Amino acid sequence: MGKNLRRKCMLGGIILVLLFIAVAYAYFRVYTKTPEYAVKQVESAIETHDKAKFSRYVNMDSVLDSSYDAFVAALIKAQNSEGAEAKAAIEDFVHMMKAPLISSFKMATDHYIETGTWEQSADDEKNKKNPSMDVEQILEKTGLLETTFRGIDTIEANDATGTAVAHVQVFQQEANDIFVFDVKLERQDSGDWQIVEITNFQAFVSFVVAARQEKLKVYADTTEKIQSIHNTAMLRAQDNFMQTLSDGSLGNEETRMALKRLMEETILPDWQQRKSELEAVDVPAAAQSLQHLRLKICDLHIDYAEGYAAWLEDKKAETIREAERQLKQARTLEQEERFLARRMSGQK
Repeated sequence: MGKNLRRKCMLGGIILVLLFIAVAYAYFRVYTKTPEYAVKQVESAIETHDKAKFSRYVNMDSVLDSSYDAFVAALIKAQNSEGAEAKAAIEDFVHMMKAPLISSFKMATDHYIETGTWEQSADDEKNKKNPSMDVEQILEKTGLLETTFRGIDTIEANDATGTAVAHVQVFQQEANDIFVFDVKLERQDSGDWQIVEITNFQAFVSFVVAARQEKLKVYADTTEKIQSIHNTAMLRAQDNFMQTLSDGSLGNEETRMALKRLMEETILPDWQQRKSELEAVDVPAAAQSLQHLRLKICDLHIDYAEGYAAWLEDKKAETIREAERQLKQARTLEQEERFLARRMSGQK
């Protein structure tokens, strides 16, 4: 019985060793040569800041080349209001910038893998060969800066063609929605699988552009309503102002006090209310310049109303000169504001 037990134990041990060898072989010779493994290694490389591992499983030249072309195609497609010649000019320009931008992007990607951030240090910025190649601006335009990884949905492999597609789920903050990247992998001569392209990157950029355009439309509609209501109120106030003047004169104390009340109780509060309502609006990045201009115009009209009201009482020349300077600047900026508003809405 003792011998039989020892034989059984020895046989069991041999079976366990064989199973271990089989599992190890399956792992090192089979699993490590699968697209699933390659995708996991890319995740691991990013988490551990391993540039060598990342380069082994991602063909950056291929990914960047195709992604840049897709990015350009999506932006050109989004220029609905531009003519054919304008679109062609844009396309020529961005293709001319392709090589230096891709070079800069590769450097930025290396920096990201090493540090986990796209932000460059002061020394990195100083040592850039071409400071105009601002990768962060490209990332912002593509929507990648506001995109976070959520997980791998599925991976479909085709052994016959040596290709696979990993469906990678991300959350895009500007769109406030999920997008699934189709990441193409190819089997290499070594047996490793390597990421070579994001096949629906153009669709992703278009997805982001559409979300931004929708936000712009909401901003335009909301602020147009605010502006319209207050512009109508200002037309009524202007009529009251002119009527008060025609019924009296600036040399008359009663007329001056009536105009002062109009400034302090109607015009000034209306511009303050307009500014408050504009500040409460959600402002997309593309409308920041317009929003800043509108708030500046409000400030100028507020200063004018306060200054004019003060002049009606103190009658000092410097007081009215300063008030009129504020109004003149406001009128100048209002022309620029109308131009920016038309351009944002796609009007000529």
